[in-house]
Amino acid sequence: MRCPVCKADNVQPTQCRRCKADLSLLFILEEQRRQTLAEARRYLRRGEFGEAIEHVETAEWLRDDEESRRLAALAHLLERDFARAWECYRNERAVGR
Repeated sequence: MRCPVCKADNVQPTQCRRCKADLSLLFILEEQRRQTLAEARRYLRRGEFGEAIEHVETAEWLRDDEESRRLAALAHLLERDFARAWECYRNERAVGR
């Protein structure tokens, strides 16, 4: 995780290795996001696409990245909301460049 104070990369969940800023809340949020994406994948496997979309949107709210944008596109595609799936795909392509 990148420290918001000094921009150092960190793997320890308590404090920044460089500036000693408290990163514990950021690591907690990241773990919540990881669990939310895992739950979204479980809903996708069970065919509960609406629930999957809700979880993906929560994960995106916590931190938007390539993984969540692609999962959102997939969930919308499986939900047969092709316009929204296309929008998610285009957003991913625009950010990924």
